[in-house]
Amino acid sequence: MRKRPILLILALALTLGGCAGTPQSREAGSTLVVSVLGADTADGALCLTAAAEVRQEGEPARSVGTGPTPAAAMEALAGGGDQVVSAAHVEHLLLAKSAGDRLPALLDYAFRDPQQSTETQLWVVDGAHLDRLFRGKEDPVRRMEILKTAGRDRQGFCPVTLREAAGALAQGEPVLLPVVDPETLDRTGAALYENGRFTAWLDREEALGAALLLGQRIHWTASAEGASLSLRPVRCRLIPRWTEDRLSRLSVRCVLEGVRTGGGNGGTQALEEQTEQAVTVALTRLQEAGAGRMLLGRAGLCQPGRWRTLSAQWDRLFSGLPTSVSVTILEDP
Repeated sequence: MRKRPILLILALALTLGGCAGTPQSREAGSTLVVSVLGADTADGALCLTAAAEVRQEGEPARSVGTGPTPAAAMEALAGGGDQVVSAAHVEHLLLAKSAGDRLPALLDYAFRDPQQSTETQLWVVDGAHLDRLFRGKEDPVRRMEILKTAGRDRQGFCPVTLREAAGALAQGEPVLLPVVDPETLDRTGAALYENGRFTAWLDREEALGAALLLGQRIHWTASAEGASLSLRPVRCRLIPRWTEDRLSRLSVRCVLEGVRTGGGNGGTQALEEQTEQAVTVALTRLQEAGAGRMLLGRAGLCQPGRWRTLSAQWDRLFSGLPTSVSVTILEDP
């Protein structure tokens, strides 16, 4: 039986999980230490673009390396000029759509190289290539600081690290990766990744719905019909429903806490309906993509006594399972 490289990643994760260095871009002598690394493809080869916080003659410091494998591209990146390039403190890996099939190899390389950080945040760039992001006048490292701050505060998305992505893929589970616009670096949604490819794309509202389904502790501001609230999930339960011993439905019950952000004093009904729609569409997209494995554990939490029966039926029935969603917003006085 052919061994999948991703299985090795999980084993290495257990031993290398603490190898992350301090994420700080700096220049020391002739060594350029980068914090943002982009991965796309050029003529079928993997192209890595590194950006550092320091500037050279008024321009952001960059280096490019291309090769058939991550190791070859990294070697070309690190030795392509007079300055030595070190990628030991990369904070963000930006993956272009064109390089989606290279993600397992990139993860495998990160866990094999003791200098690579497994806590690097993984992003998908909404575009085939990264030229607009790395070739502009603005420093991509400084622009990524906004996303890093938002991620630390769990504002509207939940960052995914290389370690987390590798763990999910090693267990045969899909992983939901945040998507950013290549020019503004605004978060535009999420991409579902499984079996070496992107299987679904969710816009921003759908991505928020998926975050609720996954139990992520995020918060965001929403407005509708005179009500503007900062929303934070209290709980979101996935409740399996049964007809005798057959799984027949899935009910989703979410409770959010809302804090008024000023302006207007409308009720919360419209916001509840808006959030219900986002969760419903996200659940439908996950069903269409056959991504039930992401939610099996969450569903099992509600009925641990029926775990064996649930897990035996889940993969087979999830995609066609009827669903219902309800959202309640409790205002914090």
